[in-house]
Amino acid sequence: ACLLLSALLVVLALAGRWAQVDRVPHAPPAEVHASAAAEAEPRQASTSAPSGSEPTPAPRLARAALTCTSPMEHTELWGDVVAPGTGPGAVVAPTAGECCEACARTRGCNAWVSCSDERACGRQCWLKWQLDPTKIVTHAASPGTPWTSGVHAKDFADSSNPYEPGEAEAITLKTAEGKLRIRLHPEWSLGSVVYARRVARHDLCTARCHFYRAEPNFLLQGALHAVIPANNDTTRRGLAVAMERGDVAWAGGFAGPDFFITHVRVGGFGASHTVWGSLDGAESLAVLDRLVALPASAGPHGGMRMLGKPVPFDAVIE
Repeated sequence: ACLLLSALLVVLALAGRWAQVDRVPHAPPAEVHASAAAEAEPRQASTSAPSGSEPTPAPRLARAALTCTSPMEHTELWGDVVAPGTGPGAVVAPTAGECCEACARTRGCNAWVSCSDERACGRQCWLKWQLDPTKIVTHAASPGTPWTSGVHAKDFADSSNPYEPGEAEAITLKTAEGKLRIRLHPEWSLGSVVYARRVARHDLCTARCHFYRAEPNFLLQGALHAVIPANNDTTRRGLAVAMERGDVAWAGGFAGPDFFITHVRVGGFGASHTVWGSLDGAESLAVLDRLVALPASAGPHGGMRMLGKPVPFDAVIE
């Protein structure tokens, strides 16, 4: 029953129905926007992959020359939404060629869907991600399909390259405010550490590797979205364990990719969240202080304090 209740709370958060502060990290606004956009218009591009098409872990990005010369007319592709075609954060690309170019420029996008019938669906451009764009997954293809689509052979994990996990002790998140060096703790959550190492070592971040929530004297929250699935390790650090200042854990009591860094010591969170790292050194803690102090605004009724502009980061091993 507790697990069902927790799952329901997360679904409500993703639908944008948070009205009160419950002092628990939630899913990112980017996911809420995509969900809201999917409900905003009667005719929209499909926003999720079909059953059985979930990506599997693989080693590194594969990239190729990008062209926009072979669009697929009257075709709608499946894919996870990288940037929506309507609503907040909508892509502005009124033609198929511009939509294709927008995908080529956007990290994490390897499939695009553009409206080709203004009366049916307006001028929309949806940027998406497929597991393997060399093996295209199509949602609809017929003379009556009002979409034009295409793919780019980039931003997917190429299993032909062997993966070497390595033993890096830390990863670094590079932001405009400075670097956050996270010391990894495999003894707390091995699966989480393997995922974080893989993302950083092979440059697997998407455009949604960013911080989006800042609560002074509580936490900084962001997402480590990559082109491989978030880890599914539910190992806990321990029972009734406080999280110290600078500790790093997956948000919402789940297994990522959303995570948070505690700004101060928080009692009890170690028992309900998977903790897998901690900030290393005074410099990283100073950067945390600067990020938490960035301009932000709270939602209605004292809701979560969201950054006015998300802060992107690159995850690397230095």
